[in-house]
Amino acid sequence: MLFSPKNAIIGLALVANASIVFAQDYAWDVLRPFSEFAAAIDMPVKFIVLLLALSIFVISLLAYNKTRSKRLLLVSIAFFLFSTKWIVKILDLYVSPGAFLSDSSENIFELGIMFSLLIALFYNDSWKKKFGAGGK
Repeated sequence: MLFSPKNAIIGLALVANASIVFAQDYAWDVLRPFSEFAAAIDMPVKFIVLLLALSIFVISLLAYNKTRSKRLLLVSIAFFLFSTKWIVKILDLYVSPGAFLSDSSENIFELGIMFSLLIALFYNDSWKKKFGAGGK
């Protein structure tokens, strides 16, 4: 059997030992090759994420138009915000190299995405009676 608890413990011990043996300055130097690889494919990954976000936004919007489900509307809003964030991030790289979309601005997008998904997750049709027109 390739994966077993014994093999996992041995693997963790080897990684821990390798980080001690091969560490130059910091324990996380072991991750440097992965980080460099991620930096090398950064732009294609950004475009792929943007295309996936736009695709899911369009699919969820079409599903909402078919069913008129408030949950799907909230999911559509979340993926609209996600797509918008990635459009702005990509434009930011070409217009003002990383100076326009700060971490704080990105956090606002992510907060909107999380709230939209959270409300979609817990949305109940009985909310219409509580918060709908008339407030009864």
